[in-house]
Amino acid sequence: MHIRFFLIQGTILINILTTCITDAQMIKIPGGKFEMGSADGENDEAPVRTVELSPYSIMAKEVTEDQYDSCVREGKCTPAHYEDGVCRAWDGKRFKKIIIPSSSRGPGLPVVCITWYQAMQYCKAYGMSLPTEAQWEYVAKAGDSKSGTDRSVLSRRDGPQKINNRSPNSWGVYDMLGNVWEWIYDWYDPVSYTYDSGMDPKGSVVGLYRVIRGGGWYSNASQARVTNRQWFSPDFAEVSIGFRCVSP
Repeated sequence: MHIRFFLIQGTILINILTTCITDAQMIKIPGGKFEMGSADGENDEAPVRTVELSPYSIMAKEVTEDQYDSCVREGKCTPAHYEDGVCRAWDGKRFKKIIIPSSSRGPGLPVVCITWYQAMQYCKAYGMSLPTEAQWEYVAKAGDSKSGTDRSVLSRRDGPQKINNRSPNSWGVYDMLGNVWEWIYDWYDPVSYTYDSGMDPKGSVVGLYRVIRGGGWYSNASQARVTNRQWFSPDFAEVSIGFRCVSP
């Protein structure tokens, strides 16, 4: 199986106060309340409830291959599963093993083919964590209550694009929908919205699967929504799953 990955030169710049951590641009997010979930989505997106979050910072862009490779060279991370037969890709019927040669990778592309454990290891290496579902959705909505699809993210089917190829949202954060799915801190629980609310919710304390959010480069319209919830085993690595980190 072969999937092509193309590089697109990004030229968009934003002028916003940031903190540099591992060459990562961090966007400061003020604390506040928002309505999390959707009454019009899947059953696990309901009920809509009010969630309050403390202030935090989030990476403006998804972690790139070169950033992740730097962590590997420093001995703080393990290599992404590009060529060892662990990474998977969906062929329309099932997930198949895939090899992504170095010729199809490059600086500025989001790192993929990593497990939840590897994503968390990277974040911890620099004093950060994966975002909770609430933190992720708060930023994805960026003050807008809508949960619909940004259809501009659905046109790319041959691989992820460079992380600053599209304009950021109104809070200065790139690619919250499309490009690559993002690993989330929370365990997946289909009924967690019925009990997990209030201040800084973190979901279930146990589970089998970790949440992914945002849709990837070959997702459909129902998946590329800010309230959509998907999940995989934390030891699963796939060609359209990446991540970004948050810090207090």
